[in-house]
Formats: sequence, structure tokens, C-alpha cells
Amino acid sequence: MTSPSVKQAYSLIAERCNVMLNSKFIMSSNCIASILKVIASVPCLTNYLIKCSQDFSFDVAMDNATKTSQFRLPDDSKTVVAFVTELLYKFDRKEIDLTKFIKIYYPEKNFEGSYKAFCQDVIAPYLLAYSTIIHEENTQDAQADSNITVFEAARTQVTQYILALTEKVANDESLKEEKRQDYLIMLNGLYYAFEKDNAKMIKVVWVGLKSVMATYKQGASYLLAIEKIMQSYAVI
Repeated sequence: MTSPSVKQAYSLIAERCNVMLNSKFIMSSNCIASILKVIASVPCLTNYLIKCSQDFSFDVAMDNATKTSQFRLPDDSKTVVAFVTELLYKFDRKEIDLTKFIKIYYPEKNFEGSYKAFCQDVIAPYLLAYSTIIHEENTQDAQADSNITVFEAARTQVTQYILALTEKVANDESLKEEKRQDYLIMLNGLYYAFEKDNAKMIKVVWVGLKSVMATYKQGASYLLAIEKIMQSYAVI
């Protein structure tokens, strides 16, 4: 059997991460098992993980991530891949209780909200980190062996955050209606710009969006994630 190409390997892990990002907590165990299974069964994903895990210490990374009440992933993509993969293994093997972990580091009004926050804060950056590693390690091969353009890869990731932030804005009862509409218009504009693969429009709308939403603290993490994705693919 032929091993999956880089394009196919990314699609496989992206599909499973996206399923988890859109899942309810009741499906979390199946989602985690599915992510781990594809990493173990796809040679190039396994090889990337091995490279990322060189000189990696889970205990050190965990200590750094939990120094405060807010769980923080490492800045380096390789460390994120190694750390989150090991964290998922520990959840899967029940060495770390996922429910307790979420309650401690992602307190929300309801548990599903906490789970959603966990997925956005851990699984989404994990997928981005894997994508970054694949992009860095296989730039030339990926260009020859893949029909996925930079815009398509960036769009796939950015639109998840745009839609999540749009939902947050739409449901935020603390926002005045005028502000809400301003935010939604700019978010819709960025979404449209990516759909059209219009680099100039993306840059213009992004500058406007950052300015308009600068004081909206609840959206800061989403905007930072969007910016990092666009920078990693040289969109901005």
C-alpha cells in the first residue's frame, strides 16, 4: 500500500482535528483516539513527531504551561506538536483526567463551553503547529506534490477562527448593537476576502479589523491566532 503524500497526511490529521473542534465533550475520547491513530499509522506524521520530540521533556513543558491558572502552550511549533501529542496520549490512557483538566484551566458558565474553549486553545494551535512543521520541512516537495495552495491552507485554518469569533460576537450580550454590527461587518469582510483569495483585500480588511476590535478583549486570543496563521503563510 502506498504511503499517503504530504498533502494527504495533512488532510487526514486536519480532518480529525476539525471533527474534534466541532464536537461535543461526549465524543472527546473518540476524537482523541482518532487523532492519535492517524499519527501512528501515517509514516510522515510519525516522522514529524519523532523530529519534534528530540530533546523534548513533557514534564518541563507541562510545568511551563501550568505556571499560572491559564494553560499556555509553548511558542515553538515543534514543541507544541510534541507536547500536545503526549498530552493527548495521557488523556487517552487516563493518566490525566480530561474532565478535571478542562474544569481547572478552562472555567466557563457551562462545561460544553469549557470544552469548546479547550479545543480552540489546544487542538486548533496543535493543527496549526503540525501544518507549520509540514510546511517548513517540505516546502519544495509540497509545492510539487500538492494542489493545496498557500491560500487554501491558510483559509482552512483562518476561517475556523473567524467563524468562532463571529459566533462569540453574535452571542455577546454585553456588546452594544452598534459595536456588534461593526465587528460582524469586518469579520464578514475578512471571510469574504479569503473566499476570493484576494491578498490585497485581506491585508486591507485585516488592518481595519484589528483597529475596530482593538478594545474587544474577549476576541484578543482569536485575533492573535488569525494573525499568526496569516504570518506563517506570508499572507500578511
